[in-house]
Amino acid sequence: MVSAVGRIGPNKDNQTRWRTVPRKWFPQCAESESGVMNLRSAIRHLVPRPLRIELLRLKRLPAWFIETPTIARTRATPSEISGFGTLMASHRSPLQRTPGEVSAALQRSKEQNVAIAARNLDRLIVRPFEIFSYHRTVGRPSRLRGFRSGLELHDGKLSRGVGGGCCQVSNMLYLLALRSGMKITERFRHGADLFPDHGRTVPFGCGATIFYNYADLRFENPLPQPIVLRLRLEDQHLVGEFWTDANPGWTAEIYEAGHNRSRDRGVWIRENWIRRRFVRSDGSVLLDQEVAHNRARILYAMPDDQIESSMDPAAEQEEAESCSAPL
Repeated sequence: MVSAVGRIGPNKDNQTRWRTVPRKWFPQCAESESGVMNLRSAIRHLVPRPLRIELLRLKRLPAWFIETPTIARTRATPSEISGFGTLMASHRSPLQRTPGEVSAALQRSKEQNVAIAARNLDRLIVRPFEIFSYHRTVGRPSRLRGFRSGLELHDGKLSRGVGGGCCQVSNMLYLLALRSGMKITERFRHGADLFPDHGRTVPFGCGATIFYNYADLRFENPLPQPIVLRLRLEDQHLVGEFWTDANPGWTAEIYEAGHNRSRDRGVWIRENWIRRRFVRSDGSVLLDQEVAHNRARILYAMPDDQIESSMDPAAEQEEAESCSAPL
Protein backbone atom coordinates (compact mmCIF):
# COMPACT_ATOMS: atom_id res chain seq x y z
CA MET A 1 0.00 0.00 0.00
CA VAL A 2 1.33 3.45 -0.88
CA SER A 3 0.27 6.70 0.69
CA ALA A 4 1.45 10.29 0.89
CA VAL A 5 4.16 9.22 3.35
CA GLY A 6 5.48 6.21 1.47
CA ARG A 7 5.10 2.48 1.71
CA ILE A 8 3.01 1.33 4.64
CA GLY A 9 2.77 -2.28 5.73
CA PRO A 10 4.13 -5.55 4.38
CA ASN A 11 0.83 -7.37 3.97
CA LYS A 12 0.23 -6.62 0.33
CA ASP A 13 -3.25 -6.43 -1.09
CA ASN A 14 -1.97 -7.77 -4.41
CA GLN A 15 -0.54 -11.17 -3.60
CA THR A 16 1.97 -12.80 -5.91
CA ARG A 17 0.43 -15.49 -8.07
CA TRP A 18 2.38 -18.69 -7.57
CA ARG A 19 2.36 -21.61 -9.95
CA THR A 20 1.00 -24.80 -8.43
CA VAL A 21 2.30 -28.34 -8.37
CA PRO A 22 0.48 -31.61 -7.68
CA ARG A 23 0.01 -32.39 -4.00
CA LYS A 24 1.24 -35.97 -4.51
CA TRP A 25 4.76 -34.61 -5.02
CA PHE A 26 4.81 -33.21 -1.47
CA PRO A 27 2.18 -35.05 0.61
CA GLN A 28 3.32 -33.37 3.86
CA CYS A 29 2.31 -29.90 2.66
CA ALA A 30 -1.09 -28.29 2.84
CA GLU A 31 -3.51 -28.70 -0.06
CA SER A 32 -5.21 -25.75 -1.66
CA GLU A 33 -8.88 -25.57 -2.58
CA SER A 34 -8.12 -26.60 -6.16
CA GLY A 35 -6.41 -29.80 -5.01
CA VAL A 36 -2.87 -28.64 -5.72
CA MET A 37 -0.17 -27.12 -3.55
CA ASN A 38 1.31 -23.73 -4.38
CA LEU A 39 4.97 -23.39 -5.22
CA ARG A 40 5.71 -21.24 -2.19
CA SER A 41 4.61 -24.03 0.15
CA ALA A 42 6.78 -26.48 -1.75
CA ILE A 43 9.82 -24.24 -1.39
CA ARG A 44 9.14 -23.72 2.32
CA HIS A 45 8.96 -27.49 2.75
CA LEU A 46 12.15 -28.26 0.84
CA VAL A 47 14.42 -25.38 1.92
CA PRO A 48 15.28 -25.05 5.65
CA ARG A 49 14.11 -21.79 7.20
CA PRO A 50 17.63 -20.53 8.13
CA LEU A 51 18.74 -20.96 4.52
CA ARG A 52 15.63 -19.17 3.20
CA ILE A 53 16.34 -16.25 5.52
CA GLU A 54 19.95 -15.94 4.41
CA LEU A 55 18.91 -16.00 0.75
CA LEU A 56 16.47 -13.16 1.38
CA ARG A 57 19.20 -11.20 3.14
CA LEU A 58 21.62 -11.67 0.27
CA LYS A 59 18.96 -10.48 -2.16
CA ARG A 60 18.93 -7.02 -0.55
CA LEU A 61 22.69 -6.50 -0.27
CA PRO A 62 23.27 -5.06 -3.80
CA ALA A 63 20.76 -2.28 -3.12
CA TRP A 64 22.53 -1.52 0.17
CA PHE A 65 25.78 -0.72 -1.60
CA ILE A 66 24.06 1.49 -4.17
CA GLU A 67 22.07 3.53 -1.63
CA THR A 68 24.92 4.05 0.86
CA PRO A 69 25.43 7.78 0.05
CA THR A 70 21.80 8.55 0.97
CA ILE A 71 21.80 6.76 4.34
CA ALA A 72 22.22 8.75 7.57
CA ARG A 73 25.43 7.64 9.30
CA THR A 74 26.83 10.72 11.10
CA ARG A 75 26.75 10.91 14.89
CA ALA A 76 26.58 14.16 16.79
CA THR A 77 29.48 15.00 19.07
CA PRO A 78 28.76 16.21 22.62
CA SER A 79 29.42 19.79 21.52
CA GLU A 80 27.05 19.46 18.54
CA ILE A 81 24.20 18.10 20.67
CA SER A 82 23.75 21.48 22.35
CA GLY A 83 22.89 23.00 18.97
CA PHE A 84 19.73 20.91 18.71
CA GLY A 85 17.51 22.86 21.07
CA THR A 86 14.00 22.21 19.75
CA LEU A 87 12.24 19.03 20.87
CA MET A 88 10.19 17.60 18.00
CA ALA A 89 8.80 14.53 19.77
CA SER A 90 9.42 12.37 22.83
CA HIS A 91 8.04 9.16 24.29
CA ARG A 92 8.62 6.74 27.18
CA SER A 93 7.66 3.08 27.14
CA PRO A 94 8.13 0.53 29.95
CA LEU A 95 10.56 -2.29 29.27
CA GLN A 96 8.10 -4.70 30.91
CA ARG A 97 4.46 -4.18 29.99
CA THR A 98 2.82 -6.60 32.40
CA PRO A 99 4.77 -8.50 35.07
CA GLY A 100 4.73 -12.24 34.42
CA GLU A 101 3.91 -12.08 30.69
CA VAL A 102 7.31 -13.54 29.83
CA SER A 103 9.92 -15.41 31.85
CA ALA A 104 12.51 -13.50 33.84
CA ALA A 105 15.31 -14.83 31.61
CA LEU A 106 13.60 -13.64 28.41
CA GLN A 107 12.89 -10.26 30.01
CA ARG A 108 16.56 -9.79 30.94
CA SER A 109 17.59 -10.76 27.40
CA LYS A 110 15.13 -8.28 25.92
CA GLU A 111 16.41 -5.47 28.12
CA GLN A 112 19.99 -6.14 27.06
CA ASN A 113 19.00 -6.25 23.38
CA VAL A 114 17.07 -2.98 23.69
CA ALA A 115 20.02 -1.36 25.46
CA ILE A 116 22.44 -2.33 22.67
CA ALA A 117 20.09 -1.09 19.94
CA ALA A 118 19.47 2.20 21.76
CA ARG A 119 23.19 2.73 22.22
CA ASN A 120 23.80 2.27 18.48
CA LEU A 121 21.01 4.71 17.58
CA ASP A 122 21.72 7.46 20.10
CA ARG A 123 23.04 10.77 18.68
CA LEU A 124 22.46 9.80 15.05
CA ILE A 125 21.96 12.87 12.84
CA VAL A 126 19.51 12.66 9.92
CA ARG A 127 20.18 15.58 7.62
CA PRO A 128 17.65 17.00 5.11
CA PHE A 129 16.69 14.37 2.53
CA GLU A 130 18.85 11.70 4.16
CA ILE A 131 17.25 8.33 4.87
CA PHE A 132 17.29 6.65 8.25
CA SER A 133 17.55 2.86 8.18
CA TYR A 134 17.18 0.86 11.38
CA HIS A 135 19.26 -2.06 10.14
CA ARG A 136 21.97 0.10 8.56
CA THR A 137 22.35 1.86 11.92
CA VAL A 138 21.97 -0.96 14.45
CA GLY A 139 23.51 -3.72 12.35
CA ARG A 140 22.97 -7.45 12.45
CA PRO A 141 22.10 -8.83 15.90
CA SER A 142 24.55 -11.54 16.92
CA ARG A 143 25.83 -13.10 20.11
CA LEU A 144 29.33 -11.81 19.32
CA ARG A 145 27.94 -8.27 19.55
CA GLY A 146 26.26 -8.97 22.89
CA PHE A 147 22.71 -9.67 21.72
CA ARG A 148 20.83 -12.46 23.47
CA SER A 149 18.01 -14.80 22.56
CA GLY A 150 14.71 -13.01 23.10
CA LEU A 151 11.04 -13.28 22.23
CA GLU A 152 10.12 -13.08 18.53
CA LEU A 153 7.08 -13.77 16.38
CA HIS A 154 7.40 -16.15 13.41
CA ASP A 155 4.44 -17.14 11.26
CA GLY A 156 2.03 -15.97 13.96
CA LYS A 157 3.74 -18.00 16.69
CA LEU A 158 5.95 -16.88 19.56
CA SER A 159 9.52 -18.16 19.41
CA ARG A 160 13.05 -17.22 20.43
CA GLY A 161 15.66 -15.48 18.33
CA VAL A 162 18.90 -13.56 18.81
CA GLY A 163 17.99 -9.90 19.19
CA GLY A 164 14.40 -10.63 20.12
CA GLY A 165 12.57 -7.75 21.79
CA CYS A 166 14.14 -4.98 19.70
CA CYS A 167 10.77 -4.28 18.12
CA GLN A 168 10.17 -2.06 21.14
CA VAL A 169 12.89 0.22 19.77
CA SER A 170 11.53 0.21 16.20
CA ASN A 171 8.01 0.80 17.53
CA MET A 172 9.20 3.91 19.34
CA LEU A 173 11.18 5.17 16.36
CA TYR A 174 8.14 4.83 14.08
CA LEU A 175 5.94 6.80 16.48
CA LEU A 176 8.56 9.52 16.94
CA ALA A 177 9.12 9.74 13.19
CA LEU A 178 5.40 10.28 12.61
CA ARG A 179 5.22 12.94 15.31
CA SER A 180 8.27 14.71 13.86
CA GLY A 181 6.87 14.95 10.35
CA MET A 182 9.22 12.38 8.81
CA LYS A 183 8.33 10.70 5.53
CA ILE A 184 8.00 6.95 6.10
CA THR A 185 9.61 5.11 3.18
CA GLU A 186 9.53 1.57 4.58
CA ARG A 187 7.51 0.13 7.43
CA PHE A 188 6.24 -3.37 8.16
CA ARG A 189 3.25 -3.61 10.45
CA HIS A 190 2.76 -6.29 13.07
CA GLY A 191 0.54 -9.10 11.82
CA ALA A 192 -0.56 -10.13 15.32
CA ASP A 193 -1.79 -8.43 18.49
CA LEU A 194 0.19 -10.34 21.12
CA PHE A 195 -0.98 -8.99 24.47
CA PRO A 196 -4.03 -7.16 25.89
CA ASP A 197 -3.74 -3.40 26.30
CA HIS A 198 -2.09 -2.46 29.58
CA GLY A 199 -1.56 1.23 30.23
CA ARG A 200 -1.62 2.03 26.50
CA THR A 201 -0.85 5.68 25.82
CA VAL A 202 -0.76 5.62 22.00
CA PRO A 203 -3.22 4.17 19.47
CA PHE A 204 -2.96 0.52 18.53
CA GLY A 205 -0.80 0.00 15.45
CA CYS A 206 1.72 2.80 16.05
CA GLY A 207 4.57 0.35 15.68
CA ALA A 208 6.89 -1.29 13.19
CA THR A 209 8.22 -4.84 13.15
CA ILE A 210 11.78 -5.51 12.02
CA PHE A 211 13.82 -8.52 10.96
CA TYR A 212 17.37 -8.22 9.69
CA ASN A 213 17.78 -7.17 6.98
CA TYR A 214 14.75 -7.46 4.73
CA ALA A 215 12.10 -6.11 7.10
CA ASP A 216 13.41 -2.63 7.86
CA LEU A 217 12.11 0.65 9.25
CA ARG A 218 13.11 3.64 7.12
CA PHE A 219 12.16 7.27 6.97
CA GLU A 220 13.37 10.33 5.08
CA ASN A 221 13.87 13.75 6.62
CA PRO A 222 11.81 16.18 4.48
CA LEU A 223 12.59 19.18 6.71
CA PRO A 224 15.05 21.94 5.75
CA GLN A 225 16.99 21.30 8.98
CA PRO A 226 18.61 18.18 10.46
CA ILE A 227 17.24 16.12 13.33
CA VAL A 228 19.11 14.12 15.94
CA LEU A 229 17.91 10.91 17.62
CA ARG A 230 18.33 10.45 21.36
CA LEU A 231 17.58 7.08 22.96
CA ARG A 232 18.37 5.79 26.43
CA LEU A 233 17.19 3.46 29.18
CA GLU A 234 15.96 5.20 32.30
CA ASP A 235 14.11 3.80 35.34
CA GLN A 236 13.09 0.60 33.52
CA HIS A 237 11.79 2.62 30.57
CA LEU A 238 12.97 3.17 27.04
CA VAL A 239 13.12 6.92 26.41
CA GLY A 240 13.26 8.34 22.90
CA GLU A 241 13.49 11.91 21.62
CA PHE A 242 13.84 13.65 18.25
CA TRP A 243 15.50 17.09 18.39
CA THR A 244 16.14 19.74 15.75
CA ASP A 245 17.81 23.16 15.62
CA ALA A 246 14.75 25.30 14.71
CA ASN A 247 11.02 25.27 15.41
CA PRO A 248 9.20 24.19 12.21
CA GLY A 249 6.08 26.18 13.12
CA TRP A 250 3.70 23.23 13.45
CA THR A 251 2.90 20.28 15.65
CA ALA A 252 1.98 16.76 14.47
CA GLU A 253 -0.91 14.88 16.09
CA ILE A 254 -1.21 11.11 15.68
CA TYR A 255 -4.66 9.63 16.18
CA GLU A 256 -6.65 6.56 15.26
CA ALA A 257 -9.96 6.16 13.48
CA GLY A 258 -12.26 3.22 12.81
CA HIS A 259 -10.89 1.06 15.62
CA ASN A 260 -12.73 -2.25 15.94
CA ARG A 261 -12.42 -5.86 17.05
CA SER A 262 -14.43 -8.49 15.22
CA ARG A 263 -14.52 -12.14 14.22
CA ASP A 264 -13.45 -13.19 10.74
CA ARG A 265 -14.13 -16.88 10.05
CA GLY A 266 -13.67 -17.73 13.72
CA VAL A 267 -10.53 -15.62 14.22
CA TRP A 268 -10.46 -12.41 16.27
CA ILE A 269 -9.20 -9.46 14.24
CA ARG A 270 -8.20 -6.00 15.46
CA GLU A 271 -8.25 -3.15 12.96
CA ASN A 272 -7.79 0.60 12.82
CA TRP A 273 -6.55 3.48 10.69
CA ILE A 274 -3.71 5.75 11.85
CA ARG A 275 -3.87 9.37 10.76
CA ARG A 276 -1.55 12.34 11.16
CA ARG A 277 -2.66 15.96 11.44
CA PHE A 278 -0.26 18.90 11.10
CA VAL A 279 -1.43 21.95 13.04
CA ARG A 280 0.07 25.43 12.72
CA SER A 281 0.86 27.55 15.76
CA ASP A 282 -2.36 29.56 15.18
CA GLY A 283 -4.46 26.36 15.40
CA SER A 284 -5.23 26.00 11.70
CA VAL A 285 -4.81 22.57 10.11
CA LEU A 286 -2.00 22.42 7.58
CA LEU A 287 -2.51 18.77 6.52
CA ASP A 288 -4.51 15.74 7.65
CA GLN A 289 -3.50 12.40 6.13
CA GLU A 290 -3.87 8.65 6.58
CA VAL A 291 -0.52 7.06 7.29
CA ALA A 292 -1.37 3.43 8.05
CA HIS A 293 -4.11 0.83 8.00
CA ASN A 294 -3.55 -1.89 10.59
CA ARG A 295 -5.21 -5.29 10.64
CA ALA A 296 -3.87 -7.90 13.07
CA ARG A 297 -4.89 -11.28 14.39
CA ILE A 298 -5.54 -11.25 18.16
CA LEU A 299 -3.54 -13.96 19.94
CA TYR A 300 -4.94 -13.50 23.46
CA ALA A 301 -8.34 -14.57 24.81
CA MET A 302 -11.08 -12.17 23.75
CA PRO A 303 -14.51 -12.32 25.47
CA ASP A 304 -17.60 -11.99 23.28
CA ASP A 305 -18.78 -8.85 25.06
CA GLN A 306 -15.80 -6.88 23.72
CA ILE A 307 -16.85 -6.99 20.08
CA GLU A 308 -16.75 -3.50 18.61
CA SER A 309 -18.63 -2.66 15.45
CA SER A 310 -16.63 -1.40 12.49
CA MET A 311 -16.88 2.32 11.79
CA ASP A 312 -15.95 4.37 8.78
CA PRO A 313 -12.68 6.25 9.50
CA ALA A 314 -14.10 9.60 8.43
CA ALA A 315 -17.14 9.20 10.67
CA GLU A 316 -15.02 8.43 13.74
CA GLN A 317 -12.27 10.93 13.04
CA GLU A 318 -13.56 13.65 15.36
CA GLU A 319 -13.90 11.19 18.23
CA ALA A 320 -10.54 9.51 17.65
CA GLU A 321 -7.90 9.20 20.27
CA SER A 322 -5.24 11.88 19.79
CA CYS A 323 -1.55 11.97 20.71
CA SER A 324 0.17 15.33 20.22
CA ALA A 325 3.86 16.02 19.77
CA PRO A 326 5.27 18.03 22.69
CA LEU A 327 6.57 21.15 20.97
